[in-house]
Amino acid sequence: MTVKYPAWVCALAVLLAACAPQTVVPSPSPAVTASPTGRASVGPGATVAVTSVEMGRRWYLVPDGLAADPDLARRANATDAPTLVVRFAADPSAARPIARLQPGGREAPLNVPLSVTAYRANIDVTGLAVGSYAVEIVERVGAGDVVVGTAAFVLSQPEYVVWTLDFEGDASGDPELANTAAIADGLKIPMSVFWNPRAWTSSQVSTERQDAMLRWTKDRRTKGDEVGLHLHMWTDYVGAAGVSARTAPSWAGRGDGYDVPMTAYSEAEQKALVDFGVKLMADHGLPRPTSFRAGGDIGDAATLRAIASAGFTADCTAVARDYPSIGRIPSPWDLPVGAQPYRPSATDANASGILPLLEAPTIGGNTYGFTAQTIQPQIRANLGLLAPAGSVATDRRVITVVSHPGTIVPAERAAIEALLGAFGPLRFDADTGPLRFVTLAQLTQVYRR
Repeated sequence: MTVKYPAWVCALAVLLAACAPQTVVPSPSPAVTASPTGRASVGPGATVAVTSVEMGRRWYLVPDGLAADPDLARRANATDAPTLVVRFAADPSAARPIARLQPGGREAPLNVPLSVTAYRANIDVTGLAVGSYAVEIVERVGAGDVVVGTAAFVLSQPEYVVWTLDFEGDASGDPELANTAAIADGLKIPMSVFWNPRAWTSSQVSTERQDAMLRWTKDRRTKGDEVGLHLHMWTDYVGAAGVSARTAPSWAGRGDGYDVPMTAYSEAEQKALVDFGVKLMADHGLPRPTSFRAGGDIGDAATLRAIASAGFTADCTAVARDYPSIGRIPSPWDLPVGAQPYRPSATDANASGILPLLEAPTIGGNTYGFTAQTIQPQIRANLGLLAPAGSVATDRRVITVVSHPGTIVPAERAAIEALLGAFGPLRFDADTGPLRFVTLAQLTQVYRR
């Protein structure tokens, strides 16, 4: 099996000026039952007792545009706005109940009847500062506003983890593919699977393995996973694309082109190699990819221009400056540790600019060759980039991790499960924090806002 990388161990606006955000979240409770402060009668000026106040969940996120995505909704329980259901002991309409947020006093009408005695309110969180909020159920009776019940929720900036998986262009075995799928399904995590079309241009990959890998990839797509494009400069692939193949420079001196960086080719040649890969994928029934990674994590402005002109909207070739160079080719990247997604410059891949492309640096590490024990420093480094468990995130953060379906033997599977499982206490779909697992394509939607 080809080894791609060396092992790496490392790692709303404020509602009112007085509404300062709270960054430490109290122990969550999914629903708060009100203790009625008024009478159950419904005469003039009388309050109506509240029997329960229920929030849809405890944790909510600053809207990121993903709630309407069916795949994310299925996988990540995406919800844009808090939903409140209040149940009364009698018809409360004469008491004109509303929901009021504290701090700040923003009001939401209880205007969606579920029954004569149950009403729903959808709370607008647009522009709210992140932090903890109380929801007061207020009845407007003759004596004035009376609070008859309360609930609470937390509003946070979202955090994201993207798990990317690169096919290298050689054969991946059924056990390794099964391990990969078992991780995703067991942890309920979407994958961005980067297909490598070189498998179809080489006699080194049997038709049987080609078909098995393709079936697996198509099956993953039906489960909501993304299919992207990953290229290494194998000489047989380059030649099949109609480009003159090179064997140098290379990071390992292999002689088969696998270790020749994409940057060894001109921008026009890189575009031709990308277009050829997209065509092969279409010919074999795969969707047109929108996410890309170059082999060896080596790319430059010409690479980014080439893939942008080919219609790609996301790239994750970049790494931070502390990532070790691969073999004997210096890393072209000079991004800070923990670098976050950006729109790159058309002339400098390390700088922000105007290319219609999201660069999402792979800062979460490569899982190749790790065990559950040796990957612990990497886990600590990744968690250090996010808000601590139980705290709101004041800034949007992204971590991208890379693995390879062809190398996930039992030991690496355990390492990946330890790494991705460590985010469990932060997961939004478990209603314990602000972290969503998303695909790179979904992340691109977020950064369009």
